[in-house]
Amino acid sequence: MNFVTSLKRLTLRNTVVVLAFMFTALYPLVGGKSYILHLFILFFIWGIVASSWNLLTGYAGISSLGNVGFLAIGGYVSGILAKNLGLSPWVTIPIGGTASMILVTLLLGLPALRLKGIYIALLTLIFADSLPSVLTQTRDVTGGAMGLHDIPPFFSGLKKIHAYYICFVVFLIVQYVIYRVIHSSTGLAFMALRDAEHFAASLGVNRFKECLKVFALSSFLTGIAGGFYVHSLGDISPATLAIEPFLLSITMMELGGIGTFFGPILGSAIIVFGSEFLRLAGTLRLSLLGALICVVVLLFPGGLMQLIEQSEDWMRRHIGRKRSSLTA
Repeated sequence: MNFVTSLKRLTLRNTVVVLAFMFTALYPLVGGKSYILHLFILFFIWGIVASSWNLLTGYAGISSLGNVGFLAIGGYVSGILAKNLGLSPWVTIPIGGTASMILVTLLLGLPALRLKGIYIALLTLIFADSLPSVLTQTRDVTGGAMGLHDIPPFFSGLKKIHAYYICFVVFLIVQYVIYRVIHSSTGLAFMALRDAEHFAASLGVNRFKECLKVFALSSFLTGIAGGFYVHSLGDISPATLAIEPFLLSITMMELGGIGTFFGPILGSAIIVFGSEFLRLAGTLRLSLLGALICVVVLLFPGGLMQLIEQSEDWMRRHIGRKRSSLTA
C-alpha cells in the first residue's frame, strides 16, 4: 500500500491533510505574521520529535522517556561546531544527527537489549535527566546554564520566511521517511516485536538488530530536528530539557494517538498552537491544557485519531444508508 492509496481510502483524513498542506504551504505568501511563522517553525521541529518518538515507542513498543535528550545532543553538537569552528550548518546538522545516533545507540540501545518495559523507560529518563548537569559543568564548550546564543543561521541574511520553508521541507521529508519505514518490512518487524515478541522471534525477527535499528533511526531524526532547532531559533540551553518540554512532547503523542502515523503530527499542532493561545490564561495555562488532555484521553484512549476514525466510520455508514435508500 503506497501513500496515495492509503489517503484515498481515508476520505476525511485525505481532505484534512490536503487542506492543511495547502494552508501551511501558502500561509507565508499571503502576509503571514512573523510570530505565527515562529510557531509554525516550532510545530515543524516538535512534530519531527514527536513522530520519531512515536516510531520508537508507538511502533516498536520501547518505552523511551529520553527523546528530548536526543534533540539536545543534535542541537548542541551542531551549534558548537557552527559557532566555534565556523562550519556550515548544512555540514553540522548531519554531524549532530549522527552524534546523537551513535551516543544513543551505544548508551541506550545496547543496554536496552537486556531490559524491558519500565526499566528501559527509567534508563532513558536517567539519560535525559543527567544531560543538564553535563551541559552545566562543561560551560567552556556548551555555555553552561546560559546555553549557546547567536548560533549562525542557515545562511547570512536569513529571514523568518526562509527558516519557515526550510523547516517545512525537512518536516515533510522526515514524515515521508517515517511513513516508508512503518510500511516496510522493518516497520512490520517493529510492530511484531511490540505485539508478540516470542512469536516474532520464532518467525526469524532478530530483536537485537531491530532494537538497535529503531534506536538509531529515532535518535538520528531527532538529532536532525535539534540541528534545525538551533539554526532556526539561534540558541539552545539546558532549559530545553526542562520538565515542561518533556511533558508536552509526550503529550503530543498521547493526545494525537500513539502508534498512528498522523497522531503525533496532530498532537504537535494542538500542543504548540494551543499552548501559546492559552498563555492568555497566565499561570492557569498548563492546568487548562492538562485538563483538556485528560478529557480527551479519558473519552478517547486512542487519542484524537480514534475520534477521527470513529467519525469516518459514521460517515461511511451514513452515506451507505443514504445510497441504500436511494436505490431501494
